[in-house]
Amino acid sequence: MILVLASILAVFLAGSTCGIFAMLVIGIHAEERRTAGRRAESSRVGTASRRVLSTRTCDDAPARVPAGR
Repeated sequence: MILVLASILAVFLAGSTCGIFAMLVIGIHAEERRTAGRRAESSRVGTASRRVLSTRTCDDAPARVPAGR
């Protein structure tokens, strides 16, 4: 019984991992196609792939404007 549950869990995790990887590949492909076509709009998948694959650190972030009056 435990072996069956472990194999079901393994199949589920493998499927979700493949799904996430496919989403990233589709997003990268869509962004490359968008930039090659010079279109300005961005899709949800492209935005998600940019956010997941971004390598920004706190040094790259723009300076924040302090809140005040």
